[in-house]
Amino acid sequence: MSIKRDKRRYRLSVIAGMFLLICCVLLSACGKNEEKTKVRVLIIPKFEIGEISGDFPGEAQLFYDRYCSGCEEIEIPNSPSAAQFYMNEGNGVGLLITDSGKTAANLSLMSLLSWDSFDFSDTTIVSVGCAGGSEGYCTFGDVVVVTSACDFDLGHRADSRELSGKNNGLTWFPDDSFIKYSSKQLNADLSEKVYQLVKDCPMRTTDDVRKVLEENFPGEKWALREPCVLKGTAVTGDCFWKGRANHDNASYIVEHYGCPDPYAVTEMEETAIMNTAECFGLQDRVISLRVSVNLDTFLKGESPEKLWLVRSDYNKKVSEENSETIDCFEPSMENLFDVGQMVIDAILAGEL
Repeated sequence: MSIKRDKRRYRLSVIAGMFLLICCVLLSACGKNEEKTKVRVLIIPKFEIGEISGDFPGEAQLFYDRYCSGCEEIEIPNSPSAAQFYMNEGNGVGLLITDSGKTAANLSLMSLLSWDSFDFSDTTIVSVGCAGGSEGYCTFGDVVVVTSACDFDLGHRADSRELSGKNNGLTWFPDDSFIKYSSKQLNADLSEKVYQLVKDCPMRTTDDVRKVLEENFPGEKWALREPCVLKGTAVTGDCFWKGRANHDNASYIVEHYGCPDPYAVTEMEETAIMNTAECFGLQDRVISLRVSVNLDTFLKGESPEKLWLVRSDYNKKVSEENSETIDCFEPSMENLFDVGQMVIDAILAGEL
């Protein structure tokens, strides 16, 4: 009886051992299948014009062609419908098109960084896009290495048409209860390294741009110089705007928050990108590059109704009598790409 019992125990122990071995093999295989894709660089343009490749370039196309060419769009779970994501597993570069505005940028990036199919633990975010330049600081085609970003909407604003007296020039008033979200400074050491890397990058412009600037800003050195790379602060607002009052508001916002560099550009996403990156511990790995394609106070040649109510392609909005839509967009996209490419290649080479 004892011999039979021992044999039965032996068989059971062998079966149990084999079962445990099979479970370990299966778990190991599952672990390999679920290995996350590492993202070394995440490029974040905000919009594209037409197709992702092969036509007039928006913010994304030149970067897609260089780093993600041929990659198919990947649908991000729980993301806004306008978000587009491409991933090149060969070089570790992802491209996320968020769509315009703080809400779209926040939700698109939040959805992607929350997706457990990708490893973002060592990712550098390179936010790229066009912007309106600060008159007196930027000219058409300048690329700005953004060192801080401030929110144009978090505060209090009065209607300048209903103000009177000495203070009618200032229509934005701060509320420091918003400060955790309304003012963000990028990693100063990283921003300085980026600036030193790209500050001598050659910039493009056109004869039409030079002519328009010379005619509208005679004798102004900032307007007559060739475009270049600058450092500066971005002011993030959810609305396109023009005019001296909001220019002064933007300058005051930057001064109020004590940003290290002057107000340089106005755009629609950077504070959202930085706040979202901070939620995932990536705030020190954000690089922001913005190219000036217009000036914040410059409405020469178009009424607001013509500028914003009539939609047309960027490459078709060029005419001799229309200074507002001179042919600066395409060379500006090329300037942005040239600077961005230097930064991304340096990251991939381990130099940033």
